[in-house]
Amino acid sequence: ECWRKSANAMRRWAVSPSLPPPAAFAAATLGLGVGPPQARALASAATSPPLGHCSPPCPRPRRRRSLCSSSPSSAAMTALAVEEARRGRKQLGMDPPLYDYLLSNVREHPVLRDLREETASMRGSQMQVSPAQAQLLAMLVQILGADRCIEVGVYTGYSSLAVALALPESGRLVACERDERSLEVAKRYYQLAGVAHKVDVKHTLAVDSLRSLLECGEASRYNNFCMV
Repeated sequence: ECWRKSANAMRRWAVSPSLPPPAAFAAATLGLGVGPPQARALASAATSPPLGHCSPPCPRPRRRRSLCSSSPSSAAMTALAVEEARRGRKQLGMDPPLYDYLLSNVREHPVLRDLREETASMRGSQMQVSPAQAQLLAMLVQILGADRCIEVGVYTGYSSLAVALALPESGRLVACERDERSLEVAKRYYQLAGVAHKVDVKHTLAVDSLRSLLECGEASRYNNFCMV
Protein backbone atom coordinates (compact mmCIF):
# COMPACT_ATOMS: atom_id res chain seq x y z
CA GLU A 1 0.00 0.00 0.00
CA CYS A 2 2.89 2.35 0.84
CA TRP A 3 4.55 1.68 -2.49
CA ARG A 4 1.28 2.35 -4.31
CA LYS A 5 0.85 5.69 -2.56
CA SER A 6 4.48 6.60 -3.28
CA ALA A 7 4.08 5.78 -6.96
CA ASN A 8 0.92 7.89 -7.21
CA ALA A 9 2.68 10.78 -5.50
CA MET A 10 5.63 10.45 -7.90
CA ARG A 11 3.33 10.62 -10.92
CA ARG A 12 1.54 13.73 -9.63
CA TRP A 13 4.85 15.44 -8.88
CA ALA A 14 6.31 14.59 -12.29
CA VAL A 15 3.48 16.33 -14.20
CA SER A 16 2.80 19.28 -11.91
CA PRO A 17 5.24 22.17 -11.30
CA SER A 18 3.41 23.16 -8.11
CA LEU A 19 4.38 20.04 -6.19
CA PRO A 20 7.32 20.12 -3.73
CA PRO A 21 10.97 19.78 -4.82
CA PRO A 22 12.79 16.42 -4.71
CA ALA A 23 14.02 16.83 -1.14
CA ALA A 24 10.50 17.46 0.15
CA PHE A 25 9.21 14.61 -1.95
CA ALA A 26 11.82 12.28 -0.46
CA ALA A 27 10.82 13.39 3.05
CA ALA A 28 7.20 12.69 2.19
CA THR A 29 8.05 9.21 1.06
CA LEU A 30 9.88 8.62 4.28
CA GLY A 31 6.70 9.58 6.07
CA LEU A 32 4.88 6.89 4.08
CA GLY A 33 7.17 4.26 5.50
CA VAL A 34 9.54 4.03 2.56
CA GLY A 35 13.20 3.66 3.56
CA PRO A 36 15.87 6.16 2.50
CA PRO A 37 17.23 4.11 -0.46
CA GLN A 38 13.74 3.65 -1.90
CA ALA A 39 12.93 7.32 -1.32
CA ARG A 40 16.06 8.42 -3.18
CA ALA A 41 15.21 6.09 -6.05
CA LEU A 42 11.66 7.39 -6.28
CA ALA A 43 12.83 10.99 -6.15
CA SER A 44 15.39 10.34 -8.88
CA ALA A 45 12.77 8.69 -11.09
CA ALA A 46 10.39 11.57 -10.52
CA THR A 47 12.96 14.18 -11.56
CA SER A 48 13.96 12.32 -14.73
CA PRO A 49 12.76 13.90 -17.97
CA PRO A 50 9.70 12.25 -19.56
CA LEU A 51 10.29 9.48 -22.07
CA GLY A 52 10.63 10.70 -25.61
CA HIS A 53 12.56 13.85 -24.61
CA CYS A 54 16.33 14.20 -24.68
CA SER A 55 18.58 16.58 -22.84
CA PRO A 56 20.39 17.94 -24.73
CA PRO A 57 17.98 17.55 -27.69
CA CYS A 58 18.58 14.46 -29.82
CA PRO A 59 19.93 15.11 -33.31
CA ARG A 60 17.34 14.71 -36.03
CA PRO A 61 17.67 11.36 -37.85
CA ARG A 62 19.18 11.58 -41.28
CA ARG A 63 16.96 10.71 -44.18
CA ARG A 64 18.26 7.63 -45.94
CA ARG A 65 18.75 7.86 -49.65
CA SER A 66 16.45 5.83 -51.81
CA LEU A 67 18.02 2.89 -53.60
CA CYS A 68 15.86 3.59 -56.63
CA SER A 69 17.07 6.21 -59.03
CA SER A 70 16.14 7.46 -62.44
CA SER A 71 19.61 8.89 -63.03
CA PRO A 72 21.39 8.45 -66.38
CA SER A 73 23.78 5.96 -64.77
CA SER A 74 20.82 3.77 -63.73
CA ALA A 75 19.42 3.88 -67.26
CA ALA A 76 22.82 2.99 -68.65
CA MET A 77 23.08 0.01 -66.32
CA THR A 78 19.63 -1.18 -67.43
CA ALA A 79 20.60 -0.87 -71.08
CA LEU A 80 23.80 -2.79 -70.39
CA ALA A 81 21.86 -5.58 -68.65
CA VAL A 82 19.52 -5.87 -71.65
CA GLU A 83 22.46 -6.03 -74.05
CA GLU A 84 24.20 -8.66 -71.94
CA ALA A 85 21.01 -10.75 -71.90
CA ARG A 86 20.65 -10.35 -75.67
CA ARG A 87 24.16 -11.66 -76.13
CA GLY A 88 23.44 -14.60 -73.84
CA ARG A 89 25.78 -13.52 -71.07
CA LYS A 90 24.76 -15.03 -67.74
CA GLN A 91 28.05 -15.57 -65.99
CA LEU A 92 26.94 -18.14 -63.40
CA GLY A 93 29.71 -17.15 -60.97
CA MET A 94 32.53 -17.50 -63.52
CA ASP A 95 35.09 -14.80 -64.23
CA PRO A 96 34.77 -13.06 -67.65
CA PRO A 97 37.66 -14.86 -69.45
CA LEU A 98 36.32 -18.29 -68.50
CA TYR A 99 32.78 -17.35 -69.46
CA ASP A 100 33.93 -15.95 -72.81
CA TYR A 101 35.65 -19.27 -73.50
CA LEU A 102 32.45 -21.12 -72.59
CA LEU A 103 30.31 -18.97 -74.89
CA SER A 104 32.71 -19.43 -77.78
CA ASN A 105 32.16 -23.20 -77.58
CA VAL A 106 28.38 -23.25 -77.14
CA ARG A 107 26.32 -24.62 -80.02
CA GLU A 108 23.10 -22.59 -80.25
CA HIS A 109 20.32 -23.32 -82.73
CA PRO A 110 19.48 -20.24 -84.89
CA VAL A 111 15.86 -20.24 -83.66
CA LEU A 112 17.08 -20.36 -80.06
CA ARG A 113 19.31 -17.38 -80.74
CA ASP A 114 16.40 -15.38 -82.21
CA LEU A 115 14.22 -16.25 -79.23
CA ARG A 116 16.92 -15.23 -76.77
CA GLU A 117 17.38 -11.87 -78.46
CA GLU A 118 13.64 -11.17 -78.52
CA THR A 119 13.27 -12.16 -74.85
CA ALA A 120 16.17 -9.96 -73.70
CA SER A 121 14.06 -6.76 -73.75
CA MET A 122 11.02 -8.36 -72.09
CA ARG A 123 10.08 -8.04 -68.45
CA GLY A 124 11.53 -10.89 -66.40
CA SER A 125 14.20 -11.76 -68.98
CA GLN A 126 16.56 -12.75 -66.15
CA MET A 127 14.47 -15.91 -65.79
CA GLN A 128 15.69 -17.15 -69.15
CA VAL A 129 18.50 -19.67 -68.98
CA SER A 130 21.80 -18.97 -70.72
CA PRO A 131 22.89 -20.73 -73.94
CA ALA A 132 25.33 -22.81 -71.89
CA GLN A 133 22.56 -23.92 -69.53
CA ALA A 134 20.27 -24.75 -72.44
CA GLN A 135 22.97 -26.89 -74.03
CA LEU A 136 23.45 -28.72 -70.73
CA LEU A 137 19.72 -29.48 -70.55
CA ALA A 138 19.74 -30.82 -74.11
CA MET A 139 22.78 -32.95 -73.36
CA LEU A 140 21.12 -34.44 -70.26
CA VAL A 141 18.03 -35.35 -72.30
CA GLN A 142 20.22 -37.12 -74.86
CA ILE A 143 22.35 -38.92 -72.25
CA LEU A 144 19.25 -40.16 -70.40
CA GLY A 145 17.55 -41.16 -73.63
CA ALA A 146 14.49 -39.31 -72.32
CA ASP A 147 11.33 -39.29 -74.41
CA ARG A 148 8.84 -37.94 -71.83
CA CYS A 149 9.74 -34.62 -70.18
CA ILE A 150 8.03 -31.98 -68.05
CA GLU A 151 8.89 -28.33 -67.65
CA VAL A 152 7.22 -26.26 -64.92
CA GLY A 153 7.51 -22.58 -65.78
CA VAL A 154 8.13 -22.08 -69.49
CA TYR A 155 8.37 -18.26 -69.69
CA THR A 156 9.11 -17.57 -73.39
CA GLY A 157 10.23 -21.13 -74.06
CA TYR A 158 14.01 -20.96 -74.45
CA SER A 159 14.81 -23.95 -72.24
CA SER A 160 11.78 -25.97 -73.34
CA LEU A 161 12.70 -25.36 -76.99
CA ALA A 162 16.22 -26.62 -76.33
CA VAL A 163 14.77 -29.75 -74.73
CA ALA A 164 12.26 -30.29 -77.54
CA LEU A 165 15.00 -30.03 -80.15
CA ALA A 166 16.92 -32.78 -78.33
CA LEU A 167 13.92 -35.12 -78.05
CA PRO A 168 13.34 -37.85 -80.64
CA GLU A 169 10.45 -37.40 -83.08
CA SER A 170 8.25 -39.55 -80.88
CA GLY A 171 9.19 -37.59 -77.77
CA ARG A 172 6.82 -35.44 -75.79
CA LEU A 173 7.31 -32.42 -73.53
CA VAL A 174 4.58 -31.16 -71.19
CA ALA A 175 5.16 -27.40 -70.85
CA CYS A 176 3.30 -25.72 -67.96
CA GLU A 177 2.97 -21.92 -67.95
CA ARG A 178 0.29 -19.59 -66.57
CA ASP A 179 1.36 -16.33 -68.27
CA GLU A 180 -0.46 -16.13 -71.59
CA ARG A 181 1.70 -13.40 -73.12
CA SER A 182 4.94 -15.33 -72.51
CA LEU A 183 3.35 -18.54 -73.69
CA GLU A 184 2.32 -17.00 -77.01
CA VAL A 185 5.98 -16.17 -77.69
CA ALA A 186 7.00 -19.72 -76.80
CA LYS A 187 4.39 -21.31 -79.08
CA ARG A 188 5.46 -19.12 -81.98
CA TYR A 189 9.04 -20.32 -81.67
CA TYR A 190 7.99 -23.95 -81.27
CA GLN A 191 6.39 -23.57 -84.68
CA LEU A 192 9.43 -21.85 -86.20
CA ALA A 193 11.72 -24.63 -84.97
CA GLY A 194 9.38 -27.37 -86.20
CA VAL A 195 8.90 -28.99 -82.78
CA ALA A 196 5.35 -27.88 -81.95
CA HIS A 197 4.14 -31.49 -82.37
CA LYS A 198 6.45 -32.55 -79.50
CA VAL A 199 5.24 -29.93 -77.01
CA ASP A 200 1.99 -30.26 -75.05
CA VAL A 201 1.35 -26.71 -73.84
CA LYS A 202 -0.58 -26.40 -70.57
CA HIS A 203 -1.85 -22.85 -70.01
CA THR A 204 -2.84 -23.20 -66.36
CA LEU A 205 -1.31 -23.62 -62.94
CA ALA A 206 1.32 -26.35 -62.93
CA VAL A 207 -0.27 -28.10 -59.94
CA ASP A 208 -3.48 -28.56 -61.94
CA SER A 209 -1.61 -29.84 -64.99
CA LEU A 210 0.42 -32.33 -62.96
CA ARG A 211 -2.68 -33.49 -61.10
CA SER A 212 -4.42 -34.19 -64.41
CA LEU A 213 -1.47 -36.34 -65.51
CA LEU A 214 -1.79 -38.37 -62.31
CA GLU A 215 -5.53 -38.77 -62.76
CA CYS A 216 -4.97 -40.03 -66.32
CA GLY A 217 -2.60 -42.71 -65.08
CA GLU A 218 0.51 -41.17 -66.62
CA ALA A 219 2.53 -40.85 -63.41
CA SER A 220 5.10 -43.43 -64.48
CA ARG A 221 5.46 -42.17 -68.05
CA TYR A 222 7.00 -38.77 -67.21
CA ASN A 223 9.85 -39.83 -64.95
CA ASN A 224 12.69 -39.31 -67.45
CA PHE A 225 13.36 -35.60 -67.11
CA CYS A 226 11.76 -32.69 -65.31
CA MET A 227 12.82 -29.07 -65.02
CA VAL A 228 11.30 -26.56 -62.61
